[in-house]
Amino acid sequence: MEKYHGLKSYYYKYRDPADYQALVEKRQDNELAMHTGLIMSPLVREFRNHVQYEIFLLPAPQILKLSEEIYSISLDIEIRLKQLTEFAQDQLFYNSLIEELYSTNDIEGVRSSRQEISDTVDRLKRNDVGSVRFAGLVKLYENFQKEKYSSIHNVKDFREIWNELVSSEVAPEDQPDGELFRKSAVKIVSGDKIIHRGDEDEQAIITDLNRLIAEMNNEDLPYLPKCFLAHYYFEYIHTFYDGNGRVGRFIVCAYLARKLDRMSAIQFSTSIAKQRQSYYKAFNEMSNQYNQGEGTNFVISMMKLLKAGQIDVIEQLDEGIHLLHKSRKVLDQHNLTEINKEILFVLCQKEIFGRRLSAITDSDLSMMFNLTRYKLNKMLDDLVQQGLIEVKKTNPKTHVLTKKIIEEIFFY
Repeated sequence: MEKYHGLKSYYYKYRDPADYQALVEKRQDNELAMHTGLIMSPLVREFRNHVQYEIFLLPAPQILKLSEEIYSISLDIEIRLKQLTEFAQDQLFYNSLIEELYSTNDIEGVRSSRQEISDTVDRLKRNDVGSVRFAGLVKLYENFQKEKYSSIHNVKDFREIWNELVSSEVAPEDQPDGELFRKSAVKIVSGDKIIHRGDEDEQAIITDLNRLIAEMNNEDLPYLPKCFLAHYYFEYIHTFYDGNGRVGRFIVCAYLARKLDRMSAIQFSTSIAKQRQSYYKAFNEMSNQYNQGEGTNFVISMMKLLKAGQIDVIEQLDEGIHLLHKSRKVLDQHNLTEINKEILFVLCQKEIFGRRLSAITDSDLSMMFNLTRYKLNKMLDDLVQQGLIEVKKTNPKTHVLTKKIIEEIFFY
C-alpha cells in the first residue's frame, strides 16, 4: 500500500507556499476529516509557537487496513488463549507483564531489573507487599487480568494514576508542586537542544487535560485513533515533572485492554522498546510546525507498533501451544500415575510460559491439587527418583523440572 505523506513532506515539495497552504486547507476541510478538539502549538526554534492548530486526522486507507488487522489479530489471540489452562494463561500474562514493566521503565531511563519486577509480582500475588519497589506499577497493570480498568472522568484522575503508578519512584524535588500538577514550566533537552516544552503552568495543564478528557469520551471518533492521539496529547502537555511517559503508556494500555485483549495491551511498551526510534520519530513529526496538527501519520505509526507487538504475542502462543502438546506426549512416555502426570504438566506450563516468574513452591502445588504435604511429598520423592524433577530450594521447599525432561520437551 502506498505510503501516506504528511503535510510536512509537501511543505518541502511545493515551491509555492500557496500550493502547500491550499493542501493544508483541503485536508482540514475534508468532509471525512476527524477533528479532535485538541489544541497544540508546535515547537519552533526551541520555543512554542504562538500559532495554534487543532489536531485532526483523515481516515487514510492505511488506518482502515491496520484497524482491520489489529481487530483480527486480537481475536486470534483470544482463540489461542482459550486453548490454554487458566494456570498457563496466568503464567503468560505475568511473564509478559514483567517484560512490559521493564520496558516502560527502560524507555524512561528508570533503572530496574526483570528479577526485581518478578519479585514484586510474586510478593503481590502472595499479599506480601510491605514497601516493595514498583508495587503500584504492578498493581495497576495487574488489574487488566481482573478486567478492572482505570477510568478518567476528571483531571484529578490523572493525579491519582500518577500517585499509584510512579510517585514512590520520583525524587522529592520532582514531586508536583501545584494543587494537582506541576506549576512551573518544563523543557526536555537532548544534547544541547530543547526538543519539547510542556504546558506553561498548572492552569494551562488543567485546560488541556479537560480537552483531552472530552476527546477520550468523544464517541464520534474511532477508538484506536482516539487512543493514540490522546497518547500524543498527554505527552505534549507534560503534566508532571517526572513520570509522564510511564503514566501515558499505562493510560494507552488500559484503553487497549478494555477494547482489545489484555495481551495486546501489555505488549505495547515492549514493542516501543524494540522500535524506539520509530516511536520518537512519530512524536517529532507530529509536533513539527509544517505538520499543522495532522495526526494521520502519527496514528499509523502507533498502530504499526501495536500490530508488531500483537504478532509477537501470536508467535509466543503458537510456540507455547506446540510445546504443551509435546510435553503431554513426553509425559505419556513415562510410567506415571495420573496425578503425578498432572503435577509435572503444571511444572511444564511454568517452564513454557512463566520463565521470568518465581518458581512454583511445593506449598503452591499442595494447594493447587488439594493434597496434604505428606501425600505430595511422597509423589514428589517418586518423581525425583525417576529423574524428572529436582529440588531447587529448601526454604520454601521448591521442585523444578530436571535438565533431562526440559531437553526432551524443548530440544528433541
